[in-house]
Amino acid sequence: MLTRFLPIVALLLVLTLLVGCETAGPAPTSTPIPPPSATPAPPTATPVPPTATAVPPTATPAPTATVTPLPPLSGSGGGVIAFESDRDGNRNLYVMNADGSDQRRLTVNRVDDAWPSWSPDGQYIAFQSRRGGRWGLYVLAVHGGAWADDSQAQSLTSCLDCWEPAWSPDNTQIAFSKNQANGSDIFLSSPDRAEQQRLTSNKAIDGTPAWSPNGKRIAFMTDRDDGNWEIYVMNRDGSDPQRLTNHLADDYAPAWSPDGTRIAFTSKRDGNLEVYVMNSDGTNPRRLTNNPTMDWCPTWSPDGTRIAFASDRSGHMAIYVMNSDGTGLQQLTRNDANDDTPSWRP
Repeated sequence: MLTRFLPIVALLLVLTLLVGCETAGPAPTSTPIPPPSATPAPPTATPVPPTATAVPPTATPAPTATVTPLPPLSGSGGGVIAFESDRDGNRNLYVMNADGSDQRRLTVNRVDDAWPSWSPDGQYIAFQSRRGGRWGLYVLAVHGGAWADDSQAQSLTSCLDCWEPAWSPDNTQIAFSKNQANGSDIFLSSPDRAEQQRLTSNKAIDGTPAWSPNGKRIAFMTDRDDGNWEIYVMNRDGSDPQRLTNHLADDYAPAWSPDGTRIAFTSKRDGNLEVYVMNSDGTNPRRLTNNPTMDWCPTWSPDGTRIAFASDRSGHMAIYVMNSDGTGLQQLTRNDANDDTPSWRP
């Protein structure tokens, strides 16, 4: 599933890591980050977060077709986790309770749907899909506590070769990765697709954007430093880019903690992909997972006490959860398919 690392991420590695935290190894150009298969590679392009309207693009109608009840929320640190899985043939979106129960399929397509990203109000899921022939961004609405029929998914941007969407905390924009001639850059778009704003522009691959909780900063991964993947952060308008990690090994897929004090990420600094956490200024990096396989694509619980991630330690990519200090590891999905790129509902 790292084949999404984007598809997030080689791009296939990168794409494999990046497209969902999907591919292994950075390498992208025109393909999004797919799920990891070997070594995750960061995504090629990162999608842009939504706009300010609680409802995605103006074109998104209220669902009317088949509806599936939303899984009940559990207690503190619980909730709902969306993820991608190829358990039914190709990659589609699924949802489950944070304890792994009540797993159900959200999208039903013969093409791949990947990299789910929740809106701040938990009413929409932005994702990347090949349903338009090439990777593009779509949004699926939730109304009245029920999931809209997959057929109601609406295109979020008019661009092709776009992926890794991330909603802004104020719900007004979506950050994403977009393939360019010399790599990929990060863009912003409003839900009504009125315009796109380019935040990065260089001959490198910038991807997997992640918003700070206050919406003022965006962390992302890039190979602009001589091909080595590092974590950077920039202002919301793309100004003042600053490097947070500086290591000979590759660092991927940043994820801010709900209180904005820490950033979880994936790194190869110990020889294979592991989940790390550091202070939001890049200091005090600490390894949270430790096994000879691949762990990647971390996502925080709403209360900041737990981190879900994808790992192939069972022989297939599966979703796991642990305490924010790395203790209390639990496996949430168990099947012979690949489950990847978890996203915890706000």
